[in-house]
Amino acid sequence: MPRRSRRALAAFGILAVAGAGAYGALWPLRLAGDWRLIDTIRLPRPDSLAVDAGGRLRYVTTQTRPGRLLERTVAGPQVVFGDFGEPDGLLLGPATVVVTEEEDDGRVMEYDLANATVRVLARMNSPEGLLRRPDGSLVAAQDLPDGKLWLLRDGAAPQVLVDGLDQPEGLCMLPDGRIGIAESGRGRILAWGSAGIQVLADHLEGIDQLACGADGSLWAVLSHMRSGRLVRIRDGRRHTIARHLREPQGVVLAPDGSVYLAETRADRVLHLAPR
Repeated sequence: MPRRSRRALAAFGILAVAGAGAYGALWPLRLAGDWRLIDTIRLPRPDSLAVDAGGRLRYVTTQTRPGRLLERTVAGPQVVFGDFGEPDGLLLGPATVVVTEEEDDGRVMEYDLANATVRVLARMNSPEGLLRRPDGSLVAAQDLPDGKLWLLRDGAAPQVLVDGLDQPEGLCMLPDGRIGIAESGRGRILAWGSAGIQVLADHLEGIDQLACGADGSLWAVLSHMRSGRLVRIRDGRRHTIARHLREPQGVVLAPDGSVYLAETRADRVLHLAPR
């Protein structure tokens, strides 16, 4: 990493610790009694998260200016690439990392880990959540009042997979193969498949990113400035895992049952686990 980038990350880290401390005094983190905090990872304005096959937090996008993709290494966070606008979606594959750029004429970008090259897969207004289907194709959510899910295949033009959505953001794959959709404009979680769209949960104002558990649970991030929450929904029952979050964004489930949660305005990633 260039010396200037290392200095910028270090300076941002110092400011992040100071700001997070002041915020924590006013709005202390509250966890459900059956959950505990394993670790707090300090990073500047973390957004989306990706874990490796072993369940370790590996990549993080940051809402810095410019936006950055960071890799967590034994030597500390390293900038993978950073010449892009506000990032949102993040997807780790066997040989690539895909990132969306939530802006007008935003890019869906694929970074090749072996060759350290970036290629643009598609351009659209306000691309957000990402999902990889079993056949290897990608799905990108377009966060607009008349939003769509776009199907991206190598060598083909983007195709509309689902339309008529109101600000779709987070995406995840349900155990039955349907796509889970966080529809921010209506505060709902939808499931889309061969039978069409089904509403799985509603009254989730501020819903942003979404994770699907192997047991059928839904993990919804409600992204408010000072009263954000992480909510787990299973068999129709809602359980608030964490509250008093400062603009939470990314959430990812690890194989061991723990959860990583990006708290953007507090400049930290929380690693949570059930007791």
